[in-house]
Amino acid sequence: MTDRDVTLGVWIALAAVLVAVEVAGRRSAGRLPVVADAVRAVTAPVAGRVVVLLGWAWLGWHVFAR
Repeated sequence: MTDRDVTLGVWIALAAVLVAVEVAGRRSAGRLPVVADAVRAVTAPVAGRVVVLLGWAWLGWHVFAR
């Protein structure tokens, strides 16, 4: 098993968790938030937007720029 296999496995697992959270939120009749509601809550304050921006920049620099 190579590092690439592990990386792809982690990305697939994260995507699966994201899809599962979205499906659970949609089927819960409003008891659980969907992903858009969670993102909206995190990015409502300016500090949250800055953290998301910095996290996205870090991710892009370390993962996608290679």
